[in-house]
Amino acid sequence: MSERESPVPLPTNAEDLKRHKALSSMESTSTVSSTDDAPSGGSSSSDPSALGAALGSITSAPAPAPTSKPAAAVKVKAEDVTFIMEHLDLPKQKATDLLRKNGGELIATLRAFVTEA
Repeated sequence: MSERESPVPLPTNAEDLKRHKALSSMESTSTVSSTDDAPSGGSSSSDPSALGAALGSITSAPAPAPTSKPAAAVKVKAEDVTFIMEHLDLPKQKATDLLRKNGGELIATLRAFVTEA
């Protein structure tokens, strides 16, 4: 039985490709134990330095900060403001501020309001 029965497609984004290369390097440096004292399952052990190198190469970088508009520059729909005013019993200014704070997205605004309460 071969180690890989079907080829694994390469990742398309850079971060996944980096992880794939790290894992591939671990597979190529690991050795299968063939001694009599090995468990019947066929245990494999890897070189500690290869393991450290592979784990070090997949450290995650901090996510870039989202570029969002200032709250005052966000356009809000009048019907969204009315919906929030009627259903959440808020004044117009508070409804507008909540919408702007959440990028003008009605669903995000409603979720934010519920989780704050």
